[in-house]
Amino acid sequence: MRHCSRNPQNIKMKKILHFNILIASLFIISLNQMNAQIIKESSSVKKEFTSLEDALEISNSVYRLNLSNQDISFFPDSIWTKFKNLEYLSLRNDHLKEIPSGIGNLKNLKVLDLSGNNFTVLPQSFSGLENLYEIYLNDEKEMDVNQSLSAIKDLPNLRILHLENDNLQSIPNSLLNLNRLEALYLDSNPFTTLSDGNWAKLDKLEYLSLKNDHLKEIPSEIGSLKNLKVLDLSGNDFTVLPQSFSGLDNLYEIYLNDEKEMDVNQSLNIIKGLPNLKVLHLENDNLNSIPQNLLNISQLEALYLNKNSFNRVPTELNQLINLNLIDLHDNKFKLSKKDLQIRDSFKVKIRI
Repeated sequence: MRHCSRNPQNIKMKKILHFNILIASLFIISLNQMNAQIIKESSSVKKEFTSLEDALEISNSVYRLNLSNQDISFFPDSIWTKFKNLEYLSLRNDHLKEIPSGIGNLKNLKVLDLSGNNFTVLPQSFSGLENLYEIYLNDEKEMDVNQSLSAIKDLPNLRILHLENDNLQSIPNSLLNLNRLEALYLDSNPFTTLSDGNWAKLDKLEYLSLKNDHLKEIPSEIGSLKNLKVLDLSGNDFTVLPQSFSGLDNLYEIYLNDEKEMDVNQSLNIIKGLPNLKVLHLENDNLNSIPQNLLNISQLEALYLNKNSFNRVPTELNQLINLNLIDLHDNKFKLSKKDLQIRDSFKVKIRI
């Protein structure tokens, strides 16, 4: 029998191969551990904590803290120094009579919701919230709006302000000092007038909502907001849009829903020439025919006519050659074969 001696070169190659396999295995294990850690950290960023007790255990890893609708009457200021990375905080509907001044130490806070509380004024420490981008101050019946806004009027990054259902009867003077605002919500307030404010100071405003304010007159000064892109006037009692609205050159979308008193044709005549107006809402306006001036807004791309009184699909809308969408759902008609044929003849998407 022939004896086979081992080849030293083969042995060496096998050792190298085994070593490489070991290194590769260790690398894969390490990579998996790193991925697991990344996923864990990513989940931590996305997780919204609803328990203050749980959040305090890993306070430096908490980015979102939602303590809404909780029976917490007092927050020691020392708590807030622990949340160095907090970006979102909600104390909505906690009925707090005093807002903790320690919240002013949250230097990374971007969104703060204090709606539905019983405080009278924001702490002066809020002037230190240098990264605050959006604040909700809705349903605040006890709040001194002017004094509260003075605490945040100089914040460099504040862009969105909510003052909804705050029993406002006029525009607070301090609001007009927040000239960096890009979005302003003033819905559901019992305004007696909005014409005594200098709206031109809010020249960065891109979104304005005056929904359900039952205004009998829309302030002509709003026409000076040259950067305005979206305007919601739904649920008011005016008869016609101000002539000044013809100057809203950047307006992209306007909501004119639930307007029982509005002269639709006359109002559309004011805005028909706006070059960037692409989306028009005329929902629940008791329309049973297409206003003539609507057909003159040839630049429209989306038209919402739902919850009206149309008894047929309006074929004249075919004249609006740039339309991509027509919404006609919740109207009076029942779809007949003829209606379906008319609908199918349109080159645009029609919701019925």
